[in-house]
Amino acid sequence: MSALKPYGALISIGGAILYTVGLNPQRISYSSTARFPVHSVQSGFRVQKTGVDPERITLEAVTFPHVVGGLDAYAILKAHHRGQSVVPYVRLRGNYLGDVNGLCVIETIDTDEERLHPFDGVGRKVDVSLGLLLLPPSAALGGGLNIINLGGLLG
Repeated sequence: MSALKPYGALISIGGAILYTVGLNPQRISYSSTARFPVHSVQSGFRVQKTGVDPERITLEAVTFPHVVGGLDAYAILKAHHRGQSVVPYVRLRGNYLGDVNGLCVIETIDTDEERLHPFDGVGRKVDVSLGLLLLPPSAALGGGLNIINLGGLLG
């Protein structure tokens, strides 16, 4: 239960919406690598482009559940992770604008709870770290992916 109402949606991962108040994103990092094998030739070397490796996003969020809530979004993220669900990843902006970054799966989820509350045993501060694996646009064309909802943004 939160003393404040959710305001300022920042990120949507499937049905979990990370707000300014609630499970609040603190840091987002992006990682991608490309492969360039080097081949020796008589005049030196040649570089061959062979593609890119999977794109990964690491997202760190924090909440103080007894004051601002946020455990509902954490439970949804955990369910998506356990179900290995393919979900949309959307960065939200003001005026309901958003940057659709495509489909992703939650590859890793790490949680740290500090200073457990004596009444319910939940940490007064909960840190969550997510490892997202972005899927290529062609991944959904085969029909083998079970895409979950659009993040509860519509309706």
